[in-house]
Amino acid sequence: MKDYRKDLINVARSLERIPTRNGGRQILVIGATGEDDASSVAASLSILMAGRSSRATWLVDLDLIGNQQYYAFHNNEFRRTGRPGRAYDGSLNVKPFYQIVPQLKTRDGERKAQPKFLAVHQIESSRLMVTRFRSELLRKGQKVQITSQPAFWQKLRSVSDWSVIDAPPLDFSRAALAVCRHVDGVICVVTADKTSVDQITGLRSEIESQGGHCLGVVVNGVKGDARFADRIAL
Repeated sequence: MKDYRKDLINVARSLERIPTRNGGRQILVIGATGEDDASSVAASLSILMAGRSSRATWLVDLDLIGNQQYYAFHNNEFRRTGRPGRAYDGSLNVKPFYQIVPQLKTRDGERKAQPKFLAVHQIESSRLMVTRFRSELLRKGQKVQITSQPAFWQKLRSVSDWSVIDAPPLDFSRAALAVCRHVDGVICVVTADKTSVDQITGLRSEIESQGGHCLGVVVNGVKGDARFADRIAL
């Protein structure tokens, strides 16, 4: 993980112009490829937005098995930020944005009640909450899939000022396409001199085909100045 907070200060200010929609605002961050370091952008933005929040800011990691965001804070990869505290139930008591397959059944053929897989940890001395999927609760042969479930995202708006959602690239997972329509906007992350125009155009087209709205592009690796090359269009 890299700390891009200094490069994203103006972007954080721009994001504050997004109108509220029944509560807190929600941004999804995704890289065009796995080499674009979108997770670092998402984490850096979430720290900045937490500092501007009166309520919680959630950093939601859609790579449910990897839990990269949780471990980045656990390993103290961001200077002057705390580590994750105790785990809280992150389900918000609504239908989750994921499903476990196959579901376990009793001997009578009834579905067993599922444990609450999603935990959330408050980062010490901040308003930032980071999710962690409790993959250790999965039984042998079970898998987790992201679904298009609006209830969770609607409830999350009611308890937070900001949600920054870190989505894996589409060549790794289609999770972003299930979620993008429920958020206020999508930030695409690309790498200078590596990501092709076709990759950027293809990512934007897929997001918009699923009802998402692309706010702009973050360009990593610009020589001498790793700032936003394209301002967010708000």
